[in-house]
Amino acid sequence: MPTVSFAYNYEYAHFSMDYGQEIEIRVRPKLKNKIDKYRISPENLPIKAKIEGKELVFKMSKPHYLIVKLDNEMEFAILADPQEKNVPKLGASNVFNVLDYKADNTGKAITTGVQDAMDAAAKKPGSIVYVPPGLYYIGNLILRNQTSLYLAGGSVLRMTGKPADYRKMYTKSDLGPGTWWIYTEPNSQDIKVYGRGILDGNGKTLRTNNRYIASVLVPSGTKNFTFDGPIVRDSAFWAVNVVQIQDSLFTNLKVLDRFDVTQNDGIDINESQRVTVKRAIAIANDDSFSTKTWAYNDGTSVPYPYKPRPNKDILFDDCLAWTRCYGYKVGQGAWEAQDNITFQNSVVYYAGVGVGVHHKFGSDTLSDIHFKNIDIESIGGSPGGQAAWAVLWVQDVGKGNGAVRGVTLENIRTHKLGAKKAIVSGNTTDASISDVTFRKISIGDKYKLATSLEEMNIQTNQFANNVRIVN
Repeated sequence: MPTVSFAYNYEYAHFSMDYGQEIEIRVRPKLKNKIDKYRISPENLPIKAKIEGKELVFKMSKPHYLIVKLDNEMEFAILADPQEKNVPKLGASNVFNVLDYKADNTGKAITTGVQDAMDAAAKKPGSIVYVPPGLYYIGNLILRNQTSLYLAGGSVLRMTGKPADYRKMYTKSDLGPGTWWIYTEPNSQDIKVYGRGILDGNGKTLRTNNRYIASVLVPSGTKNFTFDGPIVRDSAFWAVNVVQIQDSLFTNLKVLDRFDVTQNDGIDINESQRVTVKRAIAIANDDSFSTKTWAYNDGTSVPYPYKPRPNKDILFDDCLAWTRCYGYKVGQGAWEAQDNITFQNSVVYYAGVGVGVHHKFGSDTLSDIHFKNIDIESIGGSPGGQAAWAVLWVQDVGKGNGAVRGVTLENIRTHKLGAKKAIVSGNTTDASISDVTFRKISIGDKYKLATSLEEMNIQTNQFANNVRIVN
């Protein structure tokens, strides 16, 4: 199968397979007649590859998200998902086909048929809106209470790239007006977005031609939300912006953003409780995976449905990050508390900063934060003047000043330390960082356990208290 030429600096291929079904993958370079060297990430997977003639050959017996690099050619992502279960059956009484509501799947015109099908399905709770293969240009799409959206393989919902087709919902002082493209209605529950289709934000066109921003998918003010499978692509702002939701699961999430669009985070969890992101890849110019509690008055007019809430009990598990900023981060927003945030069993392919806590905007406390079982394969660039495997700091920019309490970094393997010092740094006595534990941090390719902050290239200041190494 061909890779998809999505952005100027990487491509991807997407397919499904069964667990336990061994498949052989043969990769041919585009520009050369031979392969001299290669890299397959995550490097900690039990994948044994070999060069056979003009091909790189390896086998997989379970689905993985991989990033493959051949010589000096651009990377490409292999996105292998599990086979779908519970695929809706067209013709069933609870399945609403958007084509029955005159949705245009030719890409010739903007269509209201998807929203019309959603509104009709909402009158029968538990129904499913079915999007068959095709290209659909749509305006804002409101996901209704107790209603699911299924995107069949080969289906693409796409933004038009024209601000006039969307309702302005907020303004960001440094970027301009924006919208939430696909979002849940407030006070809803039991909404699901699933399938093997694509949500395409057309972000490069929005930002370059129109100075307009948009998040692709915004579960907001909802409970028991489920996401499983679709590709989220080319966002003009935070791609998956999770706002004030509870008891929800994101799995088989694939965020494919561009590197020539700024502030296009992969997935951000905002003011939510008991949310899990499991088995995900996020490729973005900005942070791949992060949590934040953003303010109503911090340069952005946010259309949040409820009064400010804390972030609590957030889990990221089995993720793969590729970014020029932070791979896994708590912050920068800290206007409300963030507590019990965990990133585990995950990999950084490349990042400016591997893992971090960045208390920059806000006055509340960030606490009980865990980074466990994480491989950091490559560090480069210098986002915000940082270029390190770990950054834990309280930065004073005159917009709040709060503390960080209780951070554990455990079983972290970083192949590179980065060009600059890693830091553990508070700001004042009241805005200090305390109770930081490093446990089994290995440096380089030989799994050498660090026994001092110096070996980890970490710099502290007078407002960092109780920083320990426990092996």
